[in-house]
Amino acid sequence: MKKVNILLVSVLILLPISVSAQILDAIRGHVQDLKVRFDDHQKIEGDIIKRGQIDKSAKGQDLIHNSSGEWQLVKVGNQLFLQSSEDFRSSPGPDYHIYISSKPAIKDNDEFSSQQIEVSRIKKPNGAAFYLLKTQDPDDVSSMLIWCKQFKEYIGSADLRSVK
Repeated sequence: MKKVNILLVSVLILLPISVSAQILDAIRGHVQDLKVRFDDHQKIEGDIIKRGQIDKSAKGQDLIHNSSGEWQLVKVGNQLFLQSSEDFRSSPGPDYHIYISSKPAIKDNDEFSSQQIEVSRIKKPNGAAFYLLKTQDPDDVSSMLIWCKQFKEYIGSADLRSVK
């Protein structure tokens, strides 16, 4: 084990500082991802006004970058929340963030744009968690996206449709 640590430190010293910092950030992110992966589900009670499934056939999904499960737009009083369901799953990642858009869901890396509005770093990469949105207008939320901010990678997205 000592030899492995010495080798890792030696490699990090030889790499340019920016690359070493990025590697350390990725390691920290993966450790955090693993810590919260099995936390209790976090649910908010309210009126479900939109819902959608992550598109598992999207071009951006692959063996390393993927997710599945349902997401809901929930109204509590005059506030809106984005809620992942208990069946939500994502591949491990160092820097996953949740975004919303008033446009249809993007399906790949090259479609990411300023129309994606960041909500929060992902709280729980498996299972239920909720995120308070800045908007109070359900028309502002037509889709959601999970994006690895550090490596600019598509993880998953869902179009959210009104519940009737």
